[in-house]
Formats: sequence, C-alpha cells, structure tokens
Amino acid sequence: MTNPVIQSDPSTWDPELDAVKAAPKHHKVLFENDRLRVLEVTLPPDDEEPVHHHRWPSVFVLDKVKPPIVDITPAGERLPPNRDIIKALEGWDGNGCLVVNMAPQPAGRVLNESDVTVHGIRVEMKNIP
Repeated sequence: MTNPVIQSDPSTWDPELDAVKAAPKHHKVLFENDRLRVLEVTLPPDDEEPVHHHRWPSVFVLDKVKPPIVDITPAGERLPPNRDIIKALEGWDGNGCLVVNMAPQPAGRVLNESDVTVHGIRVEMKNIP
C-alpha cells in the first residue's frame, strides 16, 4: 500500500513534526535564513529518532556513518533498505565523507543499529519545491 504522506505536498506536512521541533536531540540548527537551513545531525549507537519529517530537499554530508541504519515508518514498520542514505551506503567505500542528495522525507524514524555515532551536516534548500 502506498503511503499517502509521500504523495502529499510537503508544505502541508504537520509543522510540529519538523525535524528540529520533533527531534531536537538529533537536529541542531547551525544556520538558517529564508533560503537555507543547515542542520548538524547526530544519532548515537542504538538510538532511534522520534517521528519527524524533512519538508525540503537537501544535501546531507555524513562524516561519520556505518550500517546498519534502519528507516522506520511512524507506525513502527521497518522499511526495506532502498531509501536515499541506505542506497548511498551500499556504494560507499568508507573513505572521506558520504554525500547524499535527499528528496523531502515524510514522517518517519531512523534507528542506528551500528556501533558508531552517525554525524553529518544537512543543508536544506527551502525555496526548491
């Protein structure tokens, strides 16, 4: 069954579930203006983010990441490993930073099942539909 949130307009998504508001332990605003928002994202080992979304497309530069990382629906269903970061991890050799172009992400959670803290900078582009 198709998730209706994915089909909807990201500008209509619940502002209370914005990553910074819903998961502040994991998302810190480093810079923001009317065009960009730059977040520092951290997710310790065996930690799971609260349900949240990212309404804008972004570039995510991860300087520390190791599988397994699991995407989970708001209802708790584990998603298959076919989403942006999961796919990028499969082709990454572990050298340098992992850079991932991210589409808007509907509400969900991420679970870090690895033994390292995930760390990266996410640059969200607000004026791109």
